[in-house]
Amino acid sequence: MRQPLDIRLSRRNFLQMPLLASGLPLIFQNPANTGTVRFMSFDEAAPVIRSGKFMLPPDLTRFRGEMMRGAWPQWVRSRDTEIRSRLQRGDEDTLANFVLFGVSFTDLPRVTPDLSDRDEIQRRTRARVMAFVEAVASPGNNERLVLLSALTTRLGYSAARGESRERLASYVTANIERYQAERRQYQSTVQRVAGNDASAATVSDLYKDRGLSSDTDFRPNYAIDQGLAEAKRRGLVKSVRRVAILGPGLDFTDKDAGFDHYPLQTLQPFAVVDSLVRLGLANVQTLRVSVLDISTPTLEHIARAITRARAQQSYTLQLVLDRTLPWSPQTLDYWERFGAAIGNSVQPLPLPPGAREHSRRALRIRPEVVRLMDPLRMNGVLQRAILGSNQQYDLVIATNILIYYGAFEQALGLANVESMLAPSGIFMTNDLSHEYAGVRLRPAAVVRVDYSSNQEDQVHIFSRSTFQPQLPPA
Repeated sequence: MRQPLDIRLSRRNFLQMPLLASGLPLIFQNPANTGTVRFMSFDEAAPVIRSGKFMLPPDLTRFRGEMMRGAWPQWVRSRDTEIRSRLQRGDEDTLANFVLFGVSFTDLPRVTPDLSDRDEIQRRTRARVMAFVEAVASPGNNERLVLLSALTTRLGYSAARGESRERLASYVTANIERYQAERRQYQSTVQRVAGNDASAATVSDLYKDRGLSSDTDFRPNYAIDQGLAEAKRRGLVKSVRRVAILGPGLDFTDKDAGFDHYPLQTLQPFAVVDSLVRLGLANVQTLRVSVLDISTPTLEHIARAITRARAQQSYTLQLVLDRTLPWSPQTLDYWERFGAAIGNSVQPLPLPPGAREHSRRALRIRPEVVRLMDPLRMNGVLQRAILGSNQQYDLVIATNILIYYGAFEQALGLANVESMLAPSGIFMTNDLSHEYAGVRLRPAAVVRVDYSSNQEDQVHIFSRSTFQPQLPPA
């Protein structure tokens, strides 16, 4: 099935925002609830490999028959290392975004996309680079600066005064120039192919070499909310006891609005619980939420929130909306009611100077909701959680994740999802839209979601069942 390119690219504004991967150890996981993780075996990947429908990696195509089986363990681990290296490329993109747009470390004018005067752009960039270097030398309790300080240290730079600081400033400047050049090239490619009827594979090719993005905003959660409502209407899901979320991400720095004036936060785990409870598909007393992510900072952030929740501390979300964008009425309604089933409204933090055309909300999520989470480090493309029959998931969700991989690895990821689903479970994604050879999961429904007059998305629901009841229009 082919899909118009404008739909696949409508999310690019928030697919361009990679995030940090810290070198710190994961401080929390509960294998008893979440299962253990291992790489998929050759036998598990064989149906995809032997389907003949995918271009295999060169390191595998040079082997035949049993020789490929023997080469598989080394290939899968080597490929995992390559994928994790993309996290660092994403880290450096996030560093560039933070320096250009962030407001938590300086009140200097931002380097916004609307600027056209090159001298002014260079002047602002130089000033903000020096402000960042000064701030990262003493990050204090600014979580973003702490993570960026760890990144620059891993890369071999120091914020110590003198020559070391000058060297760090030179690196940050060069990294920004590299990032801006890559963005220009990416945008040029988008414009060149935007008028064509391109397949999802063509679109994913735009992302296959990009740094892995972990940044997020509320939009894909609205799409999932609408997908869940349609899945319930069709009878594809009746109740959810266990749900897994692949790569929920962290809200680090909004590259358009500079929203980093509030603490780091994750949205999707709470958004999914909110939707499930509101739709009557789950209740907080019996639900478990596995958070499966390749990003250590995301997992550690959730782990710390769980530790605080065990001490009866709540989790506060800050929600900011740019009112200058042509949001659809349905999107606005979702933003305004987001979290009502799992938390209470509280006073939001003040907006940064200049953000006058924005609305703000804040929610205090109840501790018992935070304690539903089980974080586990996993590369969903090459790894799977080994689960007992009472641990399998009724629902698995992955948004803006698999688009960063080619068709072969998308199929492997889908096979891993299939292995973790209960027999009647469903998979929801906005990245995949068609059948994959060697995998039993099949598209069961599609939901189109309009975020605004110029942004839309599609949520595809996969299940093992091929029978779909004929329903009247919603």
